[in-house]
Amino acid sequence: MKRFIPIYSLVISLFLGSCACDGETMVKGMMWGFSKIAGEGYIPSGEIMALGEFESVEVNVTQEYIDGESQGTIDLRLFNGKSAEMRYSEENVARKCAELYSQGYSKIEDYKTIKITFIQTDPLNAENYAISEYTFEVKDLLTTQNSEENGN
Repeated sequence: MKRFIPIYSLVISLFLGSCACDGETMVKGMMWGFSKIAGEGYIPSGEIMALGEFESVEVNVTQEYIDGESQGTIDLRLFNGKSAEMRYSEENVARKCAELYSQGYSKIEDYKTIKITFIQTDPLNAENYAISEYTFEVKDLLTTQNSEENGN
């Protein structure tokens, strides 16, 4: 039995060493699998990130059913927006982010609300931060999209 251990080790090392997968291909494969589970568009688009010139984004979802009705919430947390529009019309940026996300996310109808949270951190002291939150009903976003598509 001990003679077979080096042979198994050699076979396993040859198999792993001959793998033609590079890091980029593996990441693409993992993202594809994640998209199939979470839904297309779960990760916010680059368009949303560019809208406010945000540094990063987090997505948190909660799903509850009360009396057979979905009470799910999507929380987009957008960090350190730098665009001029963020300074002058933060509410409009929040609305546009919610609309863009609802257009791109394939499972949006499973949720009741989208909460857009802007977080600005102090570059000198990360413990200092400001938070602004805006909440939108998914049905209102979908109604707006449908009326725009129908030319109303």
